[in-house]
Amino acid sequence: MPQRIVKRPMTEKERDYLSRRLKGSPSTAGRWKRGVENAVIMWALTMLVFVFGWKGVAWVARRTVQADIGWRSPGAIWVVIAGVVACAAYSVFSTVRWMKKWRDMRRALRADLESEEIAEEHYEFIGAKRFQEPEHGGLMYFLRTVDNKVFVLFDYESQGLGAEGQDPLASEFRPREKFDLVRAPHSGIVLAQSFSGAPLEIGAPIEFSVGPSKWPEWDCYCDIRWDELENRFGENRRKSG
Repeated sequence: MPQRIVKRPMTEKERDYLSRRLKGSPSTAGRWKRGVENAVIMWALTMLVFVFGWKGVAWVARRTVQADIGWRSPGAIWVVIAGVVACAAYSVFSTVRWMKKWRDMRRALRADLESEEIAEEHYEFIGAKRFQEPEHGGLMYFLRTVDNKVFVLFDYESQGLGAEGQDPLASEFRPREKFDLVRAPHSGIVLAQSFSGAPLEIGAPIEFSVGPSKWPEWDCYCDIRWDELENRFGENRRKSG
């Protein structure tokens, strides 16, 4: 829990934003449509990989052991059937796993709109560490609270700069001692956030040594202890600059 939470009435601007989010949230039918489209596209791509892979293996077999296992071989039809089934199974499995990660926000958004309340969360930080993802250079901040918890924030501006070929460290995102976050309590959607107070020492960024699937969620607490962050996510060395 934050150091302090204050409930207040929802403003018209906040209500309009949440209403637009609810209107834009896909229905169950829409979610399944996206899933089917994703499965079909993935199946086509995996079949393409399968075909070129088969051609490569057939070429090697023909050159090395003079064996014909290509399109005109007696067992070609069975290879095609096996490839179609395997690619379809993989596409369906991957799509189902992808769909399970979707969160249906409609019920929570309706609850927020019905309650007409917004939560203002207030935090106090005493330390900061920043990690950098290697693809675009986006920065993620781990902030130590006064009660020794770790709160996570992502600097979207830094990632945008990196994606455009600019320096992510030129981002104006600067963590400070006090932090206020406005959140819709049921859906958890962040509506606004701001820092105040003295700036925190951040040092050079530490490069992530793990992939995005192992990154913590942001705009909330992380269950990793402050002194274990480098061992869990970093290269145990700071980048220069």
